[in-house]
Amino acid sequence: MVKQIIRLIFILLSFFLIFACETGKKAEFELQVKVTLDGKFASDARVLIDGDELGITDNSGYLSKRIKKQPGSEIHVSVHKETRGYNIEPWKDSFVLKLPKDGVVDTYKFGAALKSEKYFTIFVSEDGSPIESASIRIDGESGAKTDENGEYVYNYQSLPEKGLDLKISKNGFSSWHRKVKAKPGQILEVALSIKEEVKEAVVVVKPVKKAPVGVTPAEKMIPAKAPAKAKPPKSRRIRSTVSVVTRTYSYGILKPVSRVIVHVNGKQIGKTNSKGALTFKYKGRIDKEAKLTLSAPGYIPAKWETTIAAKGRQTVHRLFYPEKPKPIKVGLYGYVNNSPEEDLSEVLNRIEEAISNNMFIYSSFSEVPKAMLRDNMMRASLDMETVSTKGWQKTRLIRTVDMIISGSVTKDDSGMTIETTVNTANGNIILSQINKVRKKKNIKNTAKLIVKNIIDQFPFEGTIDAIEEDRYRLNLGKLDYKIRRGNEFSYTVATSNSSGKFTGFREAGMLKVNETEDAKSWVKIVAVNEGDEVKIGDRIVRRRYLEEEKAATKDSFTLLARGGLEPDAQPLWGVNIYINNTWVGTTGSNGRALVPVRLYEEHDILLSRHGYKPVNETFSVEKNKEVKEFAIDISSALFKVDSVPSGAVVFIDGVEIGTTPMIDGKLVNFGFRKVKLSVGGEYRDWEKIMEFNKSEVDRLDDNRIVFLKDYMKIGKMAEQNGNIDAAIMAYKNTERQSPDYSKAHCRLAQLYMDEKKDYDQAVREFENVLSLPENRQIIYKQFAVTYTNLGHAYYEKGNQLVQKDKRAAAENFAKAIEKLRISKQNIRFFPNLQFDEAVHDTYYYRAISYHKLYLITKKSSLLPKADRAWKEYFDFFPKNLEGKSAFIQIRSSAEKHRRQIKDLI
Repeated sequence: MVKQIIRLIFILLSFFLIFACETGKKAEFELQVKVTLDGKFASDARVLIDGDELGITDNSGYLSKRIKKQPGSEIHVSVHKETRGYNIEPWKDSFVLKLPKDGVVDTYKFGAALKSEKYFTIFVSEDGSPIESASIRIDGESGAKTDENGEYVYNYQSLPEKGLDLKISKNGFSSWHRKVKAKPGQILEVALSIKEEVKEAVVVVKPVKKAPVGVTPAEKMIPAKAPAKAKPPKSRRIRSTVSVVTRTYSYGILKPVSRVIVHVNGKQIGKTNSKGALTFKYKGRIDKEAKLTLSAPGYIPAKWETTIAAKGRQTVHRLFYPEKPKPIKVGLYGYVNNSPEEDLSEVLNRIEEAISNNMFIYSSFSEVPKAMLRDNMMRASLDMETVSTKGWQKTRLIRTVDMIISGSVTKDDSGMTIETTVNTANGNIILSQINKVRKKKNIKNTAKLIVKNIIDQFPFEGTIDAIEEDRYRLNLGKLDYKIRRGNEFSYTVATSNSSGKFTGFREAGMLKVNETEDAKSWVKIVAVNEGDEVKIGDRIVRRRYLEEEKAATKDSFTLLARGGLEPDAQPLWGVNIYINNTWVGTTGSNGRALVPVRLYEEHDILLSRHGYKPVNETFSVEKNKEVKEFAIDISSALFKVDSVPSGAVVFIDGVEIGTTPMIDGKLVNFGFRKVKLSVGGEYRDWEKIMEFNKSEVDRLDDNRIVFLKDYMKIGKMAEQNGNIDAAIMAYKNTERQSPDYSKAHCRLAQLYMDEKKDYDQAVREFENVLSLPENRQIIYKQFAVTYTNLGHAYYEKGNQLVQKDKRAAAENFAKAIEKLRISKQNIRFFPNLQFDEAVHDTYYYRAISYHKLYLITKKSSLLPKADRAWKEYFDFFPKNLEGKSAFIQIRSSAEKHRRQIKDLI
């Protein structure tokens, strides 16, 4: 027995010694974080471990790294991201690092779903100068005013489909009233004009009779003294308002530049804010100008000077460009099969992979994942036809991508033909090329050639950053931009309106590269317009081969492409035109294109468009501006579709084609198409990007489309009809995977509290919403009001228990105080439509909870807290609620409660 005890002690000691040794060692583990924002991949999000930055997510919102930490320690993970137009709350979580098995690296995975609140800025000005304290009324809600910079930031989750009713007024100015639709991050500029008021005053002057004064003869002889020579008066010193607005421009997007340092006559005035603006008062003499200096570290020019004068309101606008251009965001939409009888899925995947591998080795490009691109196109209601003809520069897709690559593959007896098209945001196709591949193994080399041609043709934007005698340095080089000798650049000059606000660019000359370096290039002037001068900070854009060719060729012909079967053939957009194996352009929305050509010579023409059979011909042009028409036969798939429930309207790229069930099918042109089915009623619309690349696409029987019920919509309709039980049932049925889950269950909790007086259920539902992984780390900007409502529910629950169970009542009052403390810290994030009521409830239920907690516990430490809480309630009572009867009654009872606390102190 003794031996067994000794043996057991020995084993335990050995275990503790081993454990002690192990705990001194750090364990390696892999952390994987997948970050999304509003259901979309979140790139460039910063991931922190215990407060130290681990790295940033890639374009698919993913980060994976191996780290060493002490086993048994608690590891804190947080994710932070900043995006213009969004207030994004950091995501946080933690875990305890386990002791791993020998030779095993444990993986810890996290899905960080960031939540955000959107905002846009209203900028009110008069002739470009900000107007402070202008009154703003949004959808009938008043109380908002512009700040000293003439700005007001409007926070929201969603906007009405028809836009906001916006009214702006200011004493002395004409009012402004419009229906507006704004986008996140947009600066909505409102110009007010001064009222011209002329007041006439009638002044009646009565003559005053004076006694005559006698003048002696001697006095008449004395000459009058000459008046003293007057000194020139000093010029007046007047106070003026100066606004500095700093922006940067890149591939069609104008963005603010913050932290630009502003000096006047060598004295620092301040820095531009996050909106790229600074407004200050300047007092000076009207006949003297002051030197205004803008310093922008990391931008070109690094320093810029101008002069200002004391003359009322004035605004100074200036463009700055990054020293190193930001990468161009490229989305690979995908390649499609143009030979329906062949299975080319493997080939398509190889081509896309090879294009990606070759293009994104250059730092001049950054990848936008295919799934993200298609998702954002669908959200922006864009299809490839719109992208190719009108572009996306004025849509929200511009925030995601600068350039889109798409293409098709056709297989015949000689091999495969790969066509690649490159679209830019302004709707231009900058390049289309056809490459022949005989075998699959040659795809990689062909992809390298495709990427090389794209880089050679892309209209890169650069900035002049240095000048030496008659040559100018450009901040683009041969390493990442493949700039080479002989490349031509258009010299552009920014244009502005009468107030100095940027309106665009005009071409003012041409420059040519004569020397290249890894990161820089040197250019010389070929031609510059009279009166223009190339300066540091000027923008230049590389000219494409097609532009150079058009400039060199004087003659041309108009090509008209018609697609479909006669007599229903229509002008066909997006047809790529190749003359003698060189791409020369693409037909526009009218099916036409002006093509440069040499007269009387024979030319080989190839017309290509996905979903249509290619046209190969030999032709010649006899006279300039001649019109030549070409017919292109269509390739299409038979689309058969059914749905549950049936009777759904089917749309292809926004065009209605029929109603389910479509057993016999409808013809749909080859390509990627946005398919939408809508059955209305209680169901959500079904939308998806589908590829039509074979003779028949079948969504019947087991493959039919099943609609999901829109329980949020059902619940709202039930509430409108006064059927609260049905509304509760609808909100309860909203499933966890639904994007409306949090919203529906918040509403469910509100009904339990307001209509059913079931505070236990209300607390349970509010807590359920706030305990979800994506909400757990208090997404203040979305759920601050939810914390107010939860605090209210805890108060009501405590109030019910006062007579039955004082201890339980006190616990609920304490929980109410804690939840309302969280809410109070985040009042700035309350939605505008509920702002006043939410502020009132936050302060009221916090004060009454302190009050009743004291009455139950009689703890003296609670008296000053209750007194302070009642003081804050009255200090922050919203003015807009002062005349409303419901709140007059609440305020009256609050005054009695406060006097009661005062008497006890």
